[in-house]
Amino acid sequence: MKAIIQFFINRPLLVNLIMVLVFVVGFLSVGNMRYEYNPKVDMGSVNITTVRAGSGPEDIELAITLPLEEELLKVEGIKKLYSRSMEGVSVIMVRLEVDLDDKQAVLSDIQKAVDRAAARLPNDLIEKPLVEELSTLITPVIEVHVVGDVPEKLLRTVARNVSDGLREVDGIASVIKQGYRRPEVKIQLSPEKLLQLGISHDEIITAVRHRNVRDSGGSVESFTTDKKVVAVGQFSQPKDVANVIIRSAEPGNAVRISDIAEVVEGFEDWQVQSRTDGQLSIAMLARKKASVDELHTAQSVKDYINEIKNTLPVGVELKLVNDMSRLTQNMLDVLVGNALLGLLSVFVILCFSLNIRFAMWVAVGIPFAIILTFLLCSAVGITINSITLTAIILLMGILVDDAVVVSENTQRLREANIPAAQASLQGASEVSQPVIFSALTTMLAFLPLLFMSGPDAAFMVSFPITVILLLAASLFESQCLLPSHLAHTRIKLTTNDNSWFIQLSARYRRFIYRLLRHRYLTITGFILLFIGVLIFGALTIHFDLYPEPDIDTVNIKVELPTGSNFDNTVERVKQIEQQVRAQIDANDLLNINTQIGHHDTDIYGAVEGRNEAWAVISIYLKPVGQRETDTLELTQKLQRWANNQQGYKSLTVQAQTDVPVVGKAVEVEIISNGDERFELATQLQQWLSQQPNVTHSWTSYNPGKDILDLQINYPLLASRNLTVANVTQAVRIALDGELIDELQTLDERVRYRLQLPPSQSSSLDTLENLAIINPLGQAIYLKSVADFKLRPGEADIKHYLGKRTITVYADIDRDASSVDEVNAQVKTFISEQQWAQNYPSVRIWQGGEIEQTQEALKNLGDAYLICILSIFALLIILFNSLLQPLIIMFCLPFGLIGVIIGFGIQDITMGMMAVTGVIGLMGVLVNDSLVLVHTL
Repeated sequence: MKAIIQFFINRPLLVNLIMVLVFVVGFLSVGNMRYEYNPKVDMGSVNITTVRAGSGPEDIELAITLPLEEELLKVEGIKKLYSRSMEGVSVIMVRLEVDLDDKQAVLSDIQKAVDRAAARLPNDLIEKPLVEELSTLITPVIEVHVVGDVPEKLLRTVARNVSDGLREVDGIASVIKQGYRRPEVKIQLSPEKLLQLGISHDEIITAVRHRNVRDSGGSVESFTTDKKVVAVGQFSQPKDVANVIIRSAEPGNAVRISDIAEVVEGFEDWQVQSRTDGQLSIAMLARKKASVDELHTAQSVKDYINEIKNTLPVGVELKLVNDMSRLTQNMLDVLVGNALLGLLSVFVILCFSLNIRFAMWVAVGIPFAIILTFLLCSAVGITINSITLTAIILLMGILVDDAVVVSENTQRLREANIPAAQASLQGASEVSQPVIFSALTTMLAFLPLLFMSGPDAAFMVSFPITVILLLAASLFESQCLLPSHLAHTRIKLTTNDNSWFIQLSARYRRFIYRLLRHRYLTITGFILLFIGVLIFGALTIHFDLYPEPDIDTVNIKVELPTGSNFDNTVERVKQIEQQVRAQIDANDLLNINTQIGHHDTDIYGAVEGRNEAWAVISIYLKPVGQRETDTLELTQKLQRWANNQQGYKSLTVQAQTDVPVVGKAVEVEIISNGDERFELATQLQQWLSQQPNVTHSWTSYNPGKDILDLQINYPLLASRNLTVANVTQAVRIALDGELIDELQTLDERVRYRLQLPPSQSSSLDTLENLAIINPLGQAIYLKSVADFKLRPGEADIKHYLGKRTITVYADIDRDASSVDEVNAQVKTFISEQQWAQNYPSVRIWQGGEIEQTQEALKNLGDAYLICILSIFALLIILFNSLLQPLIIMFCLPFGLIGVIIGFGIQDITMGMMAVTGVIGLMGVLVNDSLVLVHTL
């Protein structure tokens, strides 16, 4: 090492060139680096969504979910399989094994399984099942909302044009529209006219499909050229369906659609409605490409919106919502602020112990190491994201340690009248071993983070790599560049024995002498203090892998009573929006966005389902540091308000989380196709509700609409020349309508729905008096061939690995207990009930947050043990002794005293980020102890 230091000391021009080059290249490259809030992470999950409008949960389960699950369970590499069968939609969630050798092959097998199951799915599916892998790329980089008190048709036109323009913006991969209804032509049949003319539904459907045709008949040859023959029967306008001829006896004597129905051109029924700041809106979610930068992409979108906003129709406005780049920018601001503060603080403090010029070179090493780390991260493919920025901010204090040791030792030699070059060489080489080994031990301390499992590992993998690169950059600066700068820096050597720093040092020396004279008493005192602090920490500190962060988004999940219609949900949501806005400081609020029809809040794409009685209200605040409102305090305030509201099934306020939490604090699956699962779920929920540390408990069971079973008299049905297919088709048309055809225009697809007038549809009276026209033109009343039986139904039917299940959930008071403690109590309760013996067909599985924590940390303990032994081995190599490494390792537990007292007094939860902070502290302790022991 001495030769390397000598090499750089003899070449000051090269040293200055390297430093200037790093700063220049860094500043020139800073604009081209990839910045994003979260690194690209595949969540190890796949969603399979299938839509079949008008079908109930049981029909969806039997016709769609079960065939898909049967094929998916044959795929190797699937760890868990969940599904929810709801009205009109099936959602299957596939979780993959953590350590797959070839994940793409598994994803391909999943798609093949879906394709195999397609042969057994209903023929009337409008679209094939959508297979989508969950990843951070699903999170939109920014949302553009088209709002205005104008007709919906105008909003749709603007949204379609803006969406087309967004796709041309650099870096945008796709644009997803929410609250954008498909155009639909409703053919509202007159039952009286159908009876009068004896026209069946099949006649109408056949006539429309045979008329709306565009096909090629081949080509004909002329003397000069070939010409394509195209048979054109396709509608030129959506409402042309009114002129379709159903029957014709002779020219002029025909029955058209317009004779038996009213044709209404409009939009499909609401599935998801978007509202922004109290106005109807259409939200466009812009997703970025995997290889582009988040900051620049978001800025490109903003530039595009600024270009077109003056061309918008009167009354239409474009609002930018949920700009993810604001979080990244806030992290960068924190980094720059910390770096400047650290630079100034280090310079000021070092001026008391070092020469002012030496202090300047030590301080310059901080931005040099950070910029060099940015360049190295870019070179190895690591983006500048929240994880890497956190790593840099955390290690900011460690960066100057090595440089301070080198500078202090060099100044000591300079004060002993040793020539500058020799003093720098000797000063750096004397401490090179402890400095290098201290950096290596810190690297080893963070290395176990690479052994985490699951999505957490993918999030954290860039953390230890960034730490290693940052320490390497700092080590290079302190051992190669700094000695050269110090060797060629002229300083005026002065001593001032009366300075306050010298006096403080003398007092510290006397204090240490006293402790050494009573060393056994001192060690005993420290051990007793440490034991007392450990007891204090065990009683006051709670461990939570992902404690609630102070993020700038709060969600309110709304569920109205079963049977609430969409319009009722909209009206109730409007009231909530007004009341919530009144409780938030307007200076801290950015936007309030509402999605009606679901209450999904996972930013990485996890789906909870669809329901017209559900809604989610998202409150977007300014970033931390730019607002006075505390997210957690606001959440508690709004939850207290929500608890006093009447007329809701549930009203839950949650702070948005940006970590991949896949479950609740308590999550118990009770798996069985039998009805006993309802009884056991009720028992467990009742027990949880009585526990003092449980704040809220509920189950996945949602009572749905009552099911009207048709008990058909099959012999009688056959004698009336009808089939079951005729009956189900007639009932579907009478209740929700049936999609019978579509028209592809240049702009979009228009669907045709056959239904009864709104005043007659979805009514029990309509069913009882429903007449079905058989092939002979005879009217057969439904009540003459079937009886009606009403029974309660489920809003959604949940499966776990292909079996029906009910999930019992609970939230806990994390200040009073931990996830591990509560789940241990749940396990004990289940064991005491002897459910396994009394209900052999029932399986119980505990999952949720505790499963994720165990999965993430299962390899971490062994990894840390290996790393501690490796650190100990490094120290033995350095000192060639067992005693000195033991002394250094013995210091580490005492360094935790301040952490435990600080967390305990302030009632702070120990989470993953706190653990990494403690690891950083251990690195500082090892560094200082190692240098001290080596010097002694």
